[in-house]
Amino acid sequence: MEITFTSTEFSGIDLHPGGPLIDLEYANDIVLFGEDADKMQSLLVALSNNVRMFGMRFSPSKCKLLLQDWSALTPELRIGIEVVERVDNFTNLGSLISPNGLVSDEISARIRKARLAFANLRHLWRRRDIRLSIKGRVYCAAVRSVLLYGSETWPLRVEDTRKLLVFDHRCLRNIAGICWDNRASNSVVRRRVLGNDGKSVDEVMNLHRLRWLGHVLRMPEHRLPRRAMLSGIGNGWKKVMGGQTKTWHQCLKSLTSSLSHVGRCRLLGWGPRDYRNQWL
Repeated sequence: MEITFTSTEFSGIDLHPGGPLIDLEYANDIVLFGEDADKMQSLLVALSNNVRMFGMRFSPSKCKLLLQDWSALTPELRIGIEVVERVDNFTNLGSLISPNGLVSDEISARIRKARLAFANLRHLWRRRDIRLSIKGRVYCAAVRSVLLYGSETWPLRVEDTRKLLVFDHRCLRNIAGICWDNRASNSVVRRRVLGNDGKSVDEVMNLHRLRWLGHVLRMPEHRLPRRAMLSGIGNGWKKVMGGQTKTWHQCLKSLTSSLSHVGRCRLLGWGPRDYRNQWL
């Protein structure tokens, strides 16, 4: 990768502060970022030629093209003689990436995987010789962990949270053996299965987001997660007309609005009208 980047003029995308972002690498997975189709094609050609030096090659069937805020004609990128497939979303490190910045598709995928994990343990839920408290621990470890994977970075809307709560409540009622027509509130069912300290899905997600926020803010300034979180608005960027998509920064702003002063770091979205003792 370093040989290719030094031999080409590929600049990636601007990420302030700290310079451009060209690629993300994990094991044998690579994500390339670019704003120019011709330069991206040149980079793919150079990469294909350089990896042969090490006895490797790209698999065109596994390569995907995802366009975000692309107003020009749809580019046609090739690896060798094969055209790279264009997709509306793709999975990277277990998370579904969508070009519109929403997580509705990711949440639907998480619910499907959690439903499968819940169904695989149905023999456990049906056993009456096992205490509900043990079933609740297994549920949190084997089902909720699948459901909330990656929730630290989700910019959740109201309908997204509602879908997660509905699925979670349905699972807890199934474990407790409570039918839908029984007049038992969700909080009562949750305490019966998870105990008095059992938290709802939205409370768990808030804890995850706050934990991730503190982790990133403690990182050195050159680290990519911190740079991405504190990146500013680039030159030529414009907001689209109409309603704006809810961002992760806005979720954190509403989440931390009741906290007292902790530090001087401010995320994007904190304007001059916000209180000086606003957390972050």
